[in-house]
Amino acid sequence: MRYYSFRGLWDLSFHIGVCIVVCTTLQTAMLAGITDPCMSVKIPLSERIQASRAVIYGRVISQRATWDDARRSIYTINTVVVHDVWKSVSGIGDTINVLTEGGDMGTMGRTVVGTLKLDMGDQGYLLLEHPRTGDVTFARAGVWTFYRPYGEVQALLVESSTNELKDCWGGTSLTTSSFERAHLAVHAHAVRSDRPLSSAGIKGSEKSIDRVQGFIAFAPFNVIGGKGDTIMITGFDFGAERGTSYVTFSSDGTNYHDSSYARTFVYRHWSDSKIIVEVPPSYNGKVRVVVGKAIQESMTDLRVTSNLAARSINPLTYTHHVNMNGRGGYTWSMDKKLFDNPQAKSCVESVMREFRCKTGMSFDVSQQPTTAGYALNDGVNAIVFDAPGYELGAGAVAYCDWIWYSCIVGTETFYYIRDMDCRLSTKFNWFYGTGRNPEFGMAKLRYVLFHEIGHAHQFGHVSEFGESMFPIVQALPAEEWLSRDTITVSEQRAGSYMTQLGRTFAFRGCGIQPLFAPENADCSSDTTVDVHEELVVNGVRSWPNPASTVLNVLRDGTVDSDATIIITNMLGEQQEIGTIPRGATSAHVSLSGISTGRYVVSIRMANGAVSIMPLTISR
Repeated sequence: MRYYSFRGLWDLSFHIGVCIVVCTTLQTAMLAGITDPCMSVKIPLSERIQASRAVIYGRVISQRATWDDARRSIYTINTVVVHDVWKSVSGIGDTINVLTEGGDMGTMGRTVVGTLKLDMGDQGYLLLEHPRTGDVTFARAGVWTFYRPYGEVQALLVESSTNELKDCWGGTSLTTSSFERAHLAVHAHAVRSDRPLSSAGIKGSEKSIDRVQGFIAFAPFNVIGGKGDTIMITGFDFGAERGTSYVTFSSDGTNYHDSSYARTFVYRHWSDSKIIVEVPPSYNGKVRVVVGKAIQESMTDLRVTSNLAARSINPLTYTHHVNMNGRGGYTWSMDKKLFDNPQAKSCVESVMREFRCKTGMSFDVSQQPTTAGYALNDGVNAIVFDAPGYELGAGAVAYCDWIWYSCIVGTETFYYIRDMDCRLSTKFNWFYGTGRNPEFGMAKLRYVLFHEIGHAHQFGHVSEFGESMFPIVQALPAEEWLSRDTITVSEQRAGSYMTQLGRTFAFRGCGIQPLFAPENADCSSDTTVDVHEELVVNGVRSWPNPASTVLNVLRDGTVDSDATIIITNMLGEQQEIGTIPRGATSAHVSLSGISTGRYVVSIRMANGAVSIMPLTISR
């Protein structure tokens, strides 16, 4: 989440309110080492450098995950070779240990959303933080000194393939040389070793292209990524067989999933004129079909309204929710500061009620406050304020993290969530009520928790306006989004899917038991927010969506010949036909003979023009 304040330390122009964010602006490339921010205040680059203890240019040469000495959390110790250092020159050696939150220890690990993630071989500029008060220690792991990245995800700058330096907020309009002249030249500088050749490149993505050689159509337009939702693509010259051809989607709003990843997608059908493919976790953007060197692109954007954190996409596997509290799922406990505040307590309870009632997830709230504070693997799912040693990095508003375990029985490995925590920064002024924030600069707890508990529900970020997991909320209509006090239809659908997975898995081992339904006597009749009630494509409107008995179709202007309305299922099988008669603008198609499910509506004009839109039938 990005969080902007008119009265904060930074001049942020027209940005307002609490802002849920994943990846900078939508033009940010997924560069080596760059991590998506989540709930962070944007700190200007000059202030980050000023506040840092040292700035280095380095490269990650080894990594290992370990518990801290208090065994409260898992971290990754990144060994970084230092090529150049500025500011605290005498205190930085040839290699240093850089601490990042989370890590994979093989049969278990900790996932933290919104903190810096480094990979082997990553290189770039790292801004290092002064030691924190009461910081964690790692004597048991044989590590005596380490550095933290200043501002977590805001600590890293890397060079793009166009030689521009980028950070988690996007392009800096600086090259390596101009950055060093403008920001580092005034500081002491020492060279520790020669820099290797630049490894600039886009990890997991392919750059935008300059030319599209053809156009395609697809439906439906709205999907959930990583759930197995499919789209049907129609066009020409795809080839009778897929071979090395592939479909790709936007990985960040600008760049695309690379060819090696895209070829692993689940392709349910491939012919010369039609493709059916499952959509992986993606962002809104054009759909592309790549055949050899030819690229065909859709004229309209695919809207990915929710994403699920799949461990693998082919086959789809997940980290499951299980019955950890013996009552069907997970019990969340509140920090005493929250618990003793009636409005804050009510806010937390109502957010959990939203997820419980709308998605069926077995999240309940303890009627006693927790004194455990932040500690994973302690059996307490805590919503707490941060504390010395475990405080959030500079600029961060909130983190959600969880510890996962794996259990192996025979050839099957089952991953499950054991313990979840949500940390809130004490540096912000929190609003615990409903509706709009009473003033700019406040963090609205309800909205923050929709986002963070969404992560606990295994939701990923999206770039679809109005969703709780939207990456950026800035300027108008941000106030409208902040005033929303219920999850959306898409979030309900994605959450219900994850809940169903947790209830129906067949794995038995390590004492793992499935979720079972919570007591819903406290559920209200409040509806979820539907941000997609009417679809408009090429001047053709259809509503309602979802529909139950009748689909209404309206075309701008009259037609001089009959227009044909065809409803097909996701296998391309025709289900119903209707017409817009010559001289008319609308038609009503009966859906009484069609089963519930997801369909495609095609409106074909006499001149060959086709409008394609998705349809969900629900009763």
